[in-house]
Amino acid sequence: MYKIDEKDKKLLAELDKNARQSNSQIGKKIRLSKEVVKYRIDKLIENGLITRFHTVINYFKLGIIKIKLYLRLTNVNKEKIEEIGEYFQKHSKTEWVVITTGRWDLIVGFLVHNVNEFDDEVQIVLNKFHNYIQEKAVTTTLYLAHHMREFLGESASLSKIVYHTSKDKQEKIDNIDEEIIKIITNNARMPITNIAKRLKITPRIVQYRIKELEKKKIILAYKVLLDPKSIDRIFCKAIIYLTNTNQAKLNAFINYTSLLPNAIWPQRVLGTWDFELDFEIESYDAFQDIILDLKEKFPNIIKNYEFCIVSKEFKLDFYPGCYPTFKEKKLN
Repeated sequence: MYKIDEKDKKLLAELDKNARQSNSQIGKKIRLSKEVVKYRIDKLIENGLITRFHTVINYFKLGIIKIKLYLRLTNVNKEKIEEIGEYFQKHSKTEWVVITTGRWDLIVGFLVHNVNEFDDEVQIVLNKFHNYIQEKAVTTTLYLAHHMREFLGESASLSKIVYHTSKDKQEKIDNIDEEIIKIITNNARMPITNIAKRLKITPRIVQYRIKELEKKKIILAYKVLLDPKSIDRIFCKAIIYLTNTNQAKLNAFINYTSLLPNAIWPQRVLGTWDFELDFEIESYDAFQDIILDLKEKFPNIIKNYEFCIVSKEFKLDFYPGCYPTFKEKKLN
């Protein structure tokens, strides 16, 4: 585990607000020189706490939907689970691939254009691994929020939460826009000049295009991706079954969960269950306390819940076909 001090927390909080801030801009806010900011960021990367700087892309606006496949496996050993995980990791249409303990053994998020595209991929999976799949479940994400991390010293507020939903207005982009998105999805701090060089266009064009993507709310935020284990935290997912809901009750539940400490990706889903809450939290006991609190506050609509704890993450890409992390010179 890597110990972070208060200056690291302030630095990470700024990167979580806007990872495209320069070292100079961050330094002015947290009273450190740009050289010290760079040194601390490099150290956090070197020690595995920062895994990536990513861009939150509203893929819903581009006609892309998010569908998750949950698998409970049978007749598998560690090597077989790894093999299945690696298969999904290499898959061009997967977004998130994790091994978990709890109700499910493997969770795989797909980014596709329609349910038929997803079904085609699932049929291939079922044929390939049918001897090892005991049970499956499928959910489609209707609403997704990206939280600020409160444990970095940022109190939760609606103004600090980035939302996107399957009802968002559709937008069209061209090949240049898509290439920019593919580059910065996993490289949110890449300088404009470096993006321009890769695309063989001028920095001014790149800057204009990015501003337009932000204006259209296709680009929603630039954030830092952390490894919870490196700071002695665990990644827990609560799977919640709702009942007797109307719009008012559902809105109250969503608003409440949107402000929960340590929740990073609350999601309303359509499928076997109704809601998912992802936490980066200090312990399973703290996770249980949150669930018990939810059951007390919403006893009439929470029918049941399950949980998963992520033990290994194979993949997390927020846009289909996005490029990997490039080793680039940091912003000054």
